[in-house]
Amino acid sequence: MANKLDLADAQFIGFSHGRGSKDDIIGLVSSMGLTEKEYIKLKAEYSTYYLTESDYDEIDEYFANKNKII
Repeated sequence: MANKLDLADAQFIGFSHGRGSKDDIIGLVSSMGLTEKEYIKLKAEYSTYYLTESDYDEIDEYFANKNKII
């Protein structure tokens, strides 16, 4: 369970990413080390109103491609 410092850290990461980063949503997903399992749980259990359908599509595609065997 996250404590206040965990939440503050997440806020600072989000602020820093949004301030000057040229990365897209995939850059954010990658930089936070979000796993597909965590992403599925996040979508199911959290109010992710701030993500657009396009964001979801990009993240879904990211994990689909990441799981492909080359």
